[in-house]
Amino acid sequence: MKHKIIKDRKALNKVCKPCDSVKEGLKIGTTLLEALSETDGVGLAANQIGINRKVCVIKVQKPIILINPVIVGKFDKIKFMEGCLSFPGDYIVTERYANILVSADNHPKPLIFDVKENALECVCVQHEIDHLNGLTMHDRITKEAHRGTKKV
Repeated sequence: MKHKIIKDRKALNKVCKPCDSVKEGLKIGTTLLEALSETDGVGLAANQIGINRKVCVIKVQKPIILINPVIVGKFDKIKFMEGCLSFPGDYIVTERYANILVSADNHPKPLIFDVKENALECVCVQHEIDHLNGLTMHDRITKEAHRGTKKV
């Protein structure tokens, strides 16, 4: 594996710096897609491979690069069982939104992600944006699931 996935929770709990340009973000995004292809994951944030910039990628159906992404709209909460490349073997029930609207510097219009269209993609986008903001799935665990956290 060419790219090493960061597994240190303390390092992942730091907020990433914004990208200065779309060009810089696209270069990082290409690196992230390459790193993601070396795994069995569906999403990756820059800080998971040691890059301190607000860029993440999602590859559920097609590859999506998000530069300086911000969730600008969110509706209807759901519970979802999540895993993470930085915490292999951990599967946690989290609370997420069923519909989100995401603004990113490299997309002219906000992107809509909907659980009904693709649940995994919708949750993955939220998961990766959380990484960029210094949050992990452990920070999103539901109260009901806290006692039932699974380690496989």
